[in-house]
Amino acid sequence: MAEQPAAPENVTPEQFFAELLPAGFLAQKESGTPTPQDFTIRYHLTGAGGGEWHVTIKDGKMTTRKSGGEANLAFTLSVDDWRDAVLGRDGASLAVILPQARPGRPDNSARAKQLKGTMAVELAREGKDPMRIEMTFNDAATPRTGMKVKVADYVAMQEGRMNGQEAFMTGKLKIEGDMGFLMQIAALNV
Repeated sequence: MAEQPAAPENVTPEQFFAELLPAGFLAQKESGTPTPQDFTIRYHLTGAGGGEWHVTIKDGKMTTRKSGGEANLAFTLSVDDWRDAVLGRDGASLAVILPQARPGRPDNSARAKQLKGTMAVELAREGKDPMRIEMTFNDAATPRTGMKVKVADYVAMQEGRMNGQEAFMTGKLKIEGDMGFLMQIAALNV
């Protein structure tokens, strides 16, 4: 996605999903960056102040609502980890919870709609517990793949500054589970 509006330090999930995320989507669309045409994302935030938000992109427009529902891609993480990503704290960025558009990368939402499975990501952070995010494609629990990597390296991979294969070969990225599913997910970052 394009540059999100700056989030205040006390940002709430309601504020982010109702105001900031749609504003960022509109900015991306207006900049000419490819946007998904028909895609759904569900965010399940655990802990105090959490809840579920459903994001629908249809006909070039984004709508959000506080509720669950079926989704092409679902993210589950704690409210504290979500806030770190939204505010860019402890090495995190929106890239850990929001598919990133970047020059030369096409909209791969149609390919993501074909995936079925779950990716559990553990992102190591300096002096803090790891950030844990579970991404589920099309509400399928299996196949399941686990990934362990430093948060800075994960963000670099999502932003196109680091090659995932190179990170794996150099030991920066540890993988457990279904490698075939991982390769399907990696193909989305092309």
